[in-house]
Parts: sequence; C-alpha cells; structure tokens
Amino acid sequence: MRMIGRIGIVTAVTVGLLVGGVDAKTNRRSSGEQPSATLRLETKSVAVGVGYQWGNGTLRYRGRLYPFKIDGLSVNAVGVSKSDTIGYVYNLHNLNDFDGTYTAIEAAGTVGGGKGITSMKNGNDVRITLHSTNQGVELKAAPEGVKFTLER
Repeated sequence: MRMIGRIGIVTAVTVGLLVGGVDAKTNRRSSGEQPSATLRLETKSVAVGVGYQWGNGTLRYRGRLYPFKIDGLSVNAVGVSKSDTIGYVYNLHNLNDFDGTYTAIEAAGTVGGGKGITSMKNGNDVRITLHSTNQGVELKAAPEGVKFTLER
C-alpha cells in the first residue's frame, strides 16, 4: 500500500511538471513556427521494466487524411495506460519522410487521468510534438523509440 502511495506522489509531481511544459510548448508553437501537418492518435501501453506501446491514427497533410500505425518500446517504465493524442508535425516536406523510427527522451506519469507532452524526431528531421490525455496508471522515465508507418 505504501508503494502505491509513493508512486501516486511521484506521478502527481511529474504530471504537474508536464502540464507546465504543455503551456510552454504551446506558447513556443504560436511564436511563428507553423506545422507542416497535424495528427490524431490513440495508443495503448503495457510496461513492467520494459514496455510496449501500440496504436493507430490519422495524419492530415496538405488537405488529405492518411491512416498510420505506431508501435515501440520503452525502458524503466511500469503500468498500463491508454492515450488520446493530437500532434503537430514539423519539417515534413514529402509524405514519405513521415515513416520511420522517432526517438524521444520522456519523463511522464499518469494516475487515473492526466496530460502529457512529448517531442520526438526521426532520421528525416521530421519533428512531432504530441499533446496527450492519458487514462490508467503509468510511470516512466525512459528513452523511447516509436515507429510510425503509413498504411498504404
């Protein structure tokens, strides 16, 4: 029971820091840099030490919608969660550059429900900033690798 209380306290502090980060990132985005595309995404994850994340979404690029799927791994994570996410895509000059493995350094936490932000980049210099609403219990401080694949 004590362990659950400690995880809850650490998670609450982490979520508070992340919500502050969401405000800072949103303000930076409005300072002039325009996204090349937007996306919506739903993911699920399960973790005990090493975690697995999967999901699907839709990329809106140049007025068209493109379905995609994601999957990836994280380490030093524990919990189960579901996330509904909106994202902004930058430096996407060619649709083919969207596919690939994106890496991010993330510290995130969720108890019941929370908000998070992640910024990640792939080998084609395409950057995605994700704003998520999470449900479940999860705590992680882990480098992540997530593979985005357009469904063609």
